Parts: sequence; C-alpha cells; structure tokens
Amino acid sequence: MRTQKPLAALTALLVALLAMMAPAAVAAAGAAAEKPALVLEQRRVTMRDGTAVAVCLAKPPGARAGQRFPVLFTTDAYAGPCGYFGRAWYEDFVRAGYVVAYKHVRGTGDSDGTFPDKEYSDHELDDAVEMIGWLARQPWSTGRVGMFGTSWSGFNSMMVAARRPPALRAIVVNVGTDNFYHEDARFPSGIFHMDDYIMAADIMLVTTPPGRDPFDETLLRQRFDQQPWSLTKIRQQRDGEFWRRSLRRDQDPRAGEVPTMMIGAWHDPYRDAALRALERSSGPVRTVIGPWNHSTEFPGPSAELGRATLEWWDHFLKDKKNGVLDRPQVYAYMRRPYAPIITRAKIPGEWRAIDRWRDASITPRRWTLNTDGSIGPDAAAAGVHRLRMVASTGVAAGLGWIDVAPDQRPGDATALVYESAPFTSELQILGQPVAQLVTSIDARRANWFVKLSDVAPDGTTTLITGGALNGAHRESSTAPTMMEPGKRYSLSVPLLATSWIFQPGHRLRISVANALFPAYWPSAEPLTMSLEVGQGGSTFTLPVIAPQSAAAAAQAAKDMGSRNLTVAEAEDAATGASTYTWNGPVRSGYSRDDIAATITVSRGYQWQSPDGEDVSVEFTVDDDDPARSSFVGRASVKSAWQGQQVEWRGTTEVRSDATAFEYRHFRQLLRDGKVVREREWKERVPRDHQ
Repeated sequence: MRTQKPLAALTALLVALLAMMAPAAVAAAGAAAEKPALVLEQRRVTMRDGTAVAVCLAKPPGARAGQRFPVLFTTDAYAGPCGYFGRAWYEDFVRAGYVVAYKHVRGTGDSDGTFPDKEYSDHELDDAVEMIGWLARQPWSTGRVGMFGTSWSGFNSMMVAARRPPALRAIVVNVGTDNFYHEDARFPSGIFHMDDYIMAADIMLVTTPPGRDPFDETLLRQRFDQQPWSLTKIRQQRDGEFWRRSLRRDQDPRAGEVPTMMIGAWHDPYRDAALRALERSSGPVRTVIGPWNHSTEFPGPSAELGRATLEWWDHFLKDKKNGVLDRPQVYAYMRRPYAPIITRAKIPGEWRAIDRWRDASITPRRWTLNTDGSIGPDAAAAGVHRLRMVASTGVAAGLGWIDVAPDQRPGDATALVYESAPFTSELQILGQPVAQLVTSIDARRANWFVKLSDVAPDGTTTLITGGALNGAHRESSTAPTMMEPGKRYSLSVPLLATSWIFQPGHRLRISVANALFPAYWPSAEPLTMSLEVGQGGSTFTLPVIAPQSAAAAAQAAKDMGSRNLTVAEAEDAATGASTYTWNGPVRSGYSRDDIAATITVSRGYQWQSPDGEDVSVEFTVDDDDPARSSFVGRASVKSAWQGQQVEWRGTTEVRSDATAFEYRHFRQLLRDGKVVREREWKERVPRDHQ
C-alpha cells in the first residue's frame, strides 16, 4: 500500500510530463550515502501578511559555528521533501559551500495559504522577494543570494530578478523562458494547446502533502475547492499583462540586468530564451545549450553543468577571480543527422564555443521555395501551390517541438514539401531560421506551421526544428484580427532556434501546412491555402555559421566536461528513456474512424506502480469539420492516510465548435473507494481568434 510520502516522487514525475521541474531525491540520496550527510533543516517563515511558508535549508556538511555562506534559493509548487534538489548536480552547490533554500509556494506542499490562482502569482513573486531578504539576514548568511531553478523555478527566477531585490546577485535558469504566452504550454505561438501536464496539474498540485490529513476541511477549501488553472488560462487567449508578468526582456529592460546563466536544450520548447537572453540582456549572460530534452541530461552526451554553474556562483557570490566572464559566452552543441528513433540515447555532434554571441560569424542565407518543389538560392518562375488543410496533419511532430520525433514522412504527406539538392559539402546552422510565406486563404482564420527537416540518402526524414503562427496574430498577439479571404499576406514564421550540420548527400526539407495535431488546436474553419513560390514568392532564411576546426571542437567539449560524438558512435549507442520527460514509460495510440472522419491520438503514463499515479489524455479531430475537436484528460493520485485508502481524481474536457470551447473539469476525493468530496466547473468560453 502506498503512503503519502511518495507524493514527492509523483510531483517529480508530473513535471516529467511536459516541462517543469521535479527534483530527483533518489539520485541525491544515493550520492549522499558515499559522502558526508548534508545538514537539513525544515523551517516555517511567516510572510508579512501572516502566512507561514515552508522552506528547507540544506547546509554544507562540517559547517562550523558562526560560519557564513552565500545562499542559493529556489521555489516552486511541486512540494518536494526537504533535501530534494531538482537535478542531481544541484547537490554540488551545498557541498561547494553554499546554503540551498527550497521553498514551497504558498498554498502548496507544506506552506499555508490558498492554492494560487495561477503560476507566478503576485503572492508567489512577493513571497520570493521577501524570502530573499530573510535569507540575506540570517546569521549563517553572507547576505548574498542567488536564485536558480528548472522550468517553473527558472521562470520565477527571471521574474524575481526583474524586481531587483537588493540581496540577489545572480541567477541560473535551467530550461526556462521569458516569453510565457508564446512559448509555454497553453498558447504556444498564440495557438490553443492542451496536454498531459495541463491535465495533471489540475489535480496533482492540489493534493495534500505527506504527513497532513487529506480530509482536513480547511485544506480542502484552500486547495481542492480552488478553480483549475486550465479554466483560468482558457479565458486568456491573447497576450497581455496576465502572461507577461514584467518578465519579457523586450518589454522590461530591467528584466535583463541581473547576471544570468541560461541552460537550454535543443529538444526542449524553451530553447529560444537561452539565446535570446544573449541579445537582450544588459547584465552579464552566459549560455549553455546542449542536445538534451527537458531533463538537460538525455539524450546524451551529458555535460558537467554542476561545475559550469558553480563557476558562475563563485564569481558573483564569493568574489572568486575565476575568469568566468573572460571565457566563451556560449557553448552550443552542434547536432549532426541521426536516425529519428524517439528512444535514442545519444545525439551525434560536436561542442562549439563562441566568445561573444553578438560577434558570432552567423550569416543569414535566404533560400527560395520553387514551383518544382525545390528550395535553393535561385528563384524560378513565379507560381502558386494550393493545399487543402487536413486537420489531423502533424502527429509525427509530437506535442510541440520537444524530444526526438519519429520519421516525418507520414506527416509531410499532407503538407506542401520543398527539398534542396543533395549537399556536396557540410552546411552548418546555428540560431533561428525564419520562413517568409507569401500566402492567402479562402477563410477568415488559419494557422501556419513550418518544419525544417534533414532527408538522408535513403529518404529517412529527421525533424530539426519547427515553428508556428496564428494568422490572426500576424500583427499583434494583444490585438488579433481576422484575415480577409483571398487577400495576399506576407507572413513571417520564426522557427525555434536550432543547430545542425548538414552532411554531403543529405537534403534540406521545408514543409508547410495549416495544422499540426495534436500539438496545436485546429483552427475553426475548413480552408484551402495558396502559397506563392518562385520569383517574388515564399522564402526561407537559415542562420549559417562557418565550420570550426577539430581542435576547437575538442577544446569546447573538454571545457564542458562532455564529448563529441560521431554519427557511428551515436547510432551504436543503446536506446534509452528519460525519467524526466516525454520519452519515459509512455503508452500511446492512434486510431481513425473512417465513417465519422475523425482521428484520435491517446497518450498515458503510469509511474511507480498500478497503485500510484496515472495520467491519460485523448485528442480527437474531424478532418471534414476541424471546429469539432476535443480533448479529454484524466488523472488520479493514490496514497494512504492512517490505514485509509485515499484517491484524488480529476477529469478535464474541452470540446470545441466554430465559436466556442465547451469546458468541464470534474474533481473527486475518495476515501476507501467512496466519494467524500467533489467539485465541477463548466463554462462555455468564446473562441478568441482561435
């Protein structure tokens, strides 16, 4: 029988569902068995409004009485137990002479208060600023504080830094973004999105922490009875202050003043922020971006991120003259082509160091999409290609430019496809490709999706990166407008930043479509898209960078404590799975109903044991009537309390028609199999340019 203690592991695995942070206590515990134990102290700190929040303090082993240390602070709502760090290498911070403080967001875990109305609420950010001041004043503190985190806690690290608390000297952001609206899980590129994480968060974040009565009436009112975030977010379908939270560097210059180290991953949806910080920050910035997914560990090769971040902390919090600001500002892993196997363990490629990003020798190279289906530097005669939208297009792209995707040929069969001639020499790219589409539609709203892929000599097609645009947001995401049927538009579609080394004999492929299911909710009208190609038509721009020497690549890998991998070495590596993200233990399915003309995609997870946690989602779309789409998600959490079986259940349903989303969330709490509390939220939410 499960007890409530494994709920901490559950929240870790919940984050594995899409993109958030969930510390791995097991790895830390194994390491601690061979090293002196850390000094752990659970504290409750009263905020200025009287709410007590829980914070765990991890202090260096062997600390002497009166000894002072700089403090590294992190906070999220995943409610890990004391001594729960987030990544295995975070423990290195404590052993290197830092106090690490981990706080549960108010209304979650062991912190008092009401469950927040959204991530990064005013209370969350105010509490973080107040906690930084409290940490700076403690007798074991030097008064210098750094803030760090993965995903959620990386987001709020940037938001808190924008508020400039006096004691905050530097931050480290692991797979996070400063553009919450366009790059996070609800409206990527301005287009409505549902997934496993959104479903799971609706129930798993309101569960009762270990050691507390799950049937306590006060806790139930403060958590179980609170409105689900999925309903809050579906009401906010356009960009604005609700999403920006004074975070974006292009909106708030102060957001980039605090020294910032960004860690990104080429198979993570937040990768753009790692490079964007280099371009828009006024303070010191360092970036590492590797071949990984949201774990920043898998697929390999891994890197010594703990050592790299400690150099950052030591410089800004301990005044060590370690030359960190004199070293290359960017370390990026340049990927080479690989077979598109979603469980692959290694990515071939080489590390590259760039002294200063703004001085990097990256040259935009524009290619033209042509009438014969080619793409190249020369424009052929003008022409027009037309495509009827197939709303179920895109299953092979996964749930939104994350993790290694399978072969793209099935999805490209219902898209417009353009290929280059085989390369005769290497072509390297690093940065953000951009498609400029000259296009029109016979409807009033549509989305555009562009994929960049590598085609091997045998035809195998590997997704490199992709991008999307809600046509109604072509001029503004804060004030979207419908499109005019038949009108000619020039639309800029930025793709997510990437790296790639095209090999001789391989070809570059661009595919263009108006759907990418189930990663993006289908637009509401059947449509045919016209794409102008050739002279005066659509183009694609690549960020080309000159090859580096073998010696430079070897030195960059050494600097990162990593290695460079040949294609043969990577293909010989065993397959594997990340315990943090999508390609962990997943059950999935795909079915087509030819009579109803619907396609259904399902995904599910069950961690630990059948008596633990389960999340399942199902997406359905109608190719003939794309407005008629649906999402059904279910999550359950099981534990025990004083000999009683406890289960939280949640169901979230979203069904659309041409004008609105029909929303329903149903939440239950069971004791020994009997329902003791339930809540339901139902609302018809108008589609706002979706």
